[in-house]
Amino acid sequence: PYYREIYFLTMLVLMDNNWELVMGLEVHAQLKTESKLLIWARTFWLVTTSTLSYFLCLTIKYRLKEGALLNLLKNPNSKNKGFKILVDLYHDKTYWMIRKMVLSHDSANDVLQNTYIRIFKGIENFKEKSKLSTWIYRIAYNECIRFLSTESKLKKVDLDSNDYNYSRKLYADEYFDAESLSLKFHQILSELSLRQRNIFNMKYFDELKFSEISKITDMNINTIKSIYYSVEKIIKKEIDESAL
Repeated sequence: PYYREIYFLTMLVLMDNNWELVMGLEVHAQLKTESKLLIWARTFWLVTTSTLSYFLCLTIKYRLKEGALLNLLKNPNSKNKGFKILVDLYHDKTYWMIRKMVLSHDSANDVLQNTYIRIFKGIENFKEKSKLSTWIYRIAYNECIRFLSTESKLKKVDLDSNDYNYSRKLYADEYFDAESLSLKFHQILSELSLRQRNIFNMKYFDELKFSEISKITDMNINTIKSIYYSVEKIIKKEIDESAL
């Protein structure tokens, strides 16, 4: 079905004699990092507007190898260009990872900006012992911990304590839409410790591997697995009971 859509769009391009965009459609057909619908929508936008520059932007965004991006970032002459690409690639996922920890939109933006500053200043020190994304998320995670420690006026936030202000902070955020979220689900999350909630969010929502979470949080991978599966059981039990 997917290739039928690509074929249809290719025919539209052929009718317009725009051969450069035909090549672009083939690249889109091979992409695995985007959903079928999003690829189709963006490709259709390409065809109807005949904008080659947009195709080139997507090609850079999804085909650029991590090594090539790091070369840009670590070269003083191309660092700014590389950083713009990095932000474009990781902005949304990094923002939502932070947002789920600090809860409010405004706080998430503040933490995100601090994260970008640390990334920009520290990229030369990245030893490439992990994926670039893992390194970025670790910086974001540590910035969240700093923010939460400052917010609670403690030198170090207690990750194993319950955040009794979870619901209050969530509802206080003007960007929170209670109608579009499961209130029961958030009630369950509010009863978890910060550590439990962070690990669950990273695995369930951010779709990170246990090995990545281990590097981000500097925790033993078996401990992380144990916490995640125990939270999973708690959530399932609570939801099953609420359905009775």
